[in-house]
Amino acid sequence: MDVKELEKFFAYKPFIDQDPQIILDKILVKARKYLPEEQIPGIQKAYFYAADKHKEQTRLSWEPYIVHPLKATVFLMEIKPDLETIQTCLLHDVIEDCNVSERDIEKEFGAEVAMLCEWMVKVSKIKYKWEDRHLETLKKTFLAMARDLRVIFVKLADRIHNIQTLYYHPNPVKRQKIAQETMKIFVPIAKRLGLYHYQLYLENGSFKVLEEEAFTNIFAYLKKYFGDGEKYTERGIKTLTNMLNKEWIQDFDVKWRIKSPYRIFEKLQNRYKTTEIWTVMDLLAYRIVTKTVSDCYMVLGIIHKYYTPLIKKIKDYIAVPKFNGYQSIHTTVLGMFRFPTEIQIRTHEMDGVAEFWVAAHFAYMEHNAPVKVSQQQWDWIKKLQDIVNNYTSVDDKEQFKKDLNIEIFEKRIFLYTPQGDVIELPIGSTVLDFAFAVHSNIWLSFKSAIVNWEIKPISYIPETWDVIKINTFKNKYSANKHRLEFLHTSGAKNNITKFIKSEQREQLIAQALHEFNHHLKNFWLPLFCSSGDQISKKYSKDEIEKRLLSILDKKETYSHLIKSVYPKEVAAQQEQEYLGPKPAEKDLKNSQDTLAVVVDGDTLINYYFCHECKPKPGEKIIAKTWRDGIRIHAVDCRGTKTISFDKLLEAHRLGEEDNIYRIWIELKISSIPGNLIGMMKIFSELHVPVLQVTMKNIQDGMSLVAFETEFSNPGKIAFLLNSLKKYDDSLKVVKKKIS
Repeated sequence: MDVKELEKFFAYKPFIDQDPQIILDKILVKARKYLPEEQIPGIQKAYFYAADKHKEQTRLSWEPYIVHPLKATVFLMEIKPDLETIQTCLLHDVIEDCNVSERDIEKEFGAEVAMLCEWMVKVSKIKYKWEDRHLETLKKTFLAMARDLRVIFVKLADRIHNIQTLYYHPNPVKRQKIAQETMKIFVPIAKRLGLYHYQLYLENGSFKVLEEEAFTNIFAYLKKYFGDGEKYTERGIKTLTNMLNKEWIQDFDVKWRIKSPYRIFEKLQNRYKTTEIWTVMDLLAYRIVTKTVSDCYMVLGIIHKYYTPLIKKIKDYIAVPKFNGYQSIHTTVLGMFRFPTEIQIRTHEMDGVAEFWVAAHFAYMEHNAPVKVSQQQWDWIKKLQDIVNNYTSVDDKEQFKKDLNIEIFEKRIFLYTPQGDVIELPIGSTVLDFAFAVHSNIWLSFKSAIVNWEIKPISYIPETWDVIKINTFKNKYSANKHRLEFLHTSGAKNNITKFIKSEQREQLIAQALHEFNHHLKNFWLPLFCSSGDQISKKYSKDEIEKRLLSILDKKETYSHLIKSVYPKEVAAQQEQEYLGPKPAEKDLKNSQDTLAVVVDGDTLINYYFCHECKPKPGEKIIAKTWRDGIRIHAVDCRGTKTISFDKLLEAHRLGEEDNIYRIWIELKISSIPGNLIGMMKIFSELHVPVLQVTMKNIQDGMSLVAFETEFSNPGKIAFLLNSLKKYDDSLKVVKKKIS
């Protein structure tokens, strides 16, 4: 899709005061190039039938309604569909909008077209509102695709014209919703089916609606530098053609393409982290289409003979095809122009598959030879069809979900509540992310997750089709800062961070007020907000809270705040210090011995101190959960040597920073090659720092490995060990130490 083609797509003019048969004639011209002449009247019959049924209807663009199925069919013709698919596209709205039944269609056009039209109605009811969508809705989509992929071809063509005319929809909210739905549902389907041109229409049309300013800037840049077709594009074709002719290459074509606005936007956002369009290296690409695979590699050698390749940009998808069967060689070279230039090399057969993929079995080359579809493609289609054939009743839905393990929607997973509602999340999300997506009260009080009727830890990463129930605490919030480590979605992380900050602020202020009153007692002054208090009269509530938080940050002191209101009393108190401490001062000193402890980010939690180590202020402490509650230990206490890591919690004195615990652990693991490297990869994936690692081989094919790391959340070491255990089930903990 070049700049002019994209500009033409967006410069849509309503087809008013013209005969719609003009569009039909264009369809018939394309159809006659590959369909038998005796099938042409079937297209005309479908047109006249649809035109009659839609004759009283108009679109929001004020066009006669029949223009829409005609325009959709024009897009459909790109994949050279069979007669029944063309008829379905022309008739696809008559059942839903014109009081026409499936039986009526069957009488006029046969059972096959009637079935396709009926499935179009079902697929058209898909709405992108996952929280309200049930299994049956998503199921029908896959059923339609699996039963007959022609339904999806028609639906995509229909959606392309809807996106093209979306400008005429009067409701901007509705326009946004349709564009989002297209991006989330139909673009991934077009991509998975390999319908490259359809994907470009859909994603750029949606992009223009969702990010109009970004689209305008990028499109203006492309039009400025690549719109005339001469400076770079045609010159490059001539250069490559002359070069290959000089090297005696025969039977080849040279084409070119400009990267689409949405693809540029995607790269700027995800890879380059900038809005500077010129930083994208492969704006312009050429495609050399050859006769044989050996010619492809020969052409690659010739290109590298004349131009300098960027080694990291050489990709051989002929030797290793993409997931959808795409094959081609990609190389990016320097020297053709002032910027790097991408060149793709493939055979005519590969080019046909790249353009059409699963639609390729409807497409024909110039010599009426059908484009071959790879075995991988047919296997995928057959798998869909077999699943549908095996799906006979609602009782089979669990097996249906299990069998239909197909990643249509890349990078997303679809999970279910026990009520059947669908929750969509990014791949890598945990059950805690799921709880966030369900409701705020759920994640705030998260207790445990039941996945497919089995209890799972908070770190569990579910898979598409999993059914998840979240158990919660009654009248208790469990959210804390360590939960952030088990979240994948940014929205969930932001929400819990805001909640924790709000909770911590209230708790800190309450504790600071308690300490503030101790200091007032020490100066024999009225307590804050009590009878005779002057501080609450001078400062507002917000001012006091800010001052107290500032004290906790050690930017000022309680004495300084008291002195700002009672300067004489403070001065007199300081003069009396030689007389010895007053009772209130003794009380304050005693209070310091039991200064409040923050456990796992919570200052209001119930705890008691270990009777053996009796940790004093200034000592590094740690918390451990027991049957009778939470016990605070000095970190070197004998009671912490034999306990399980999953029972440990971070603890520190109020006003101090969170403790960082250094953990040393010795493991007995298998000595198989690469085992240690695999374990190090797990450390990296879980963002666990490795301060030191040593390894010693012992007998019986085993090794001793010692890791030294550090955590603010000591309980995370238990999660790490479980992950390592899954990787090497022979793993055993020999020694461990925390300090």
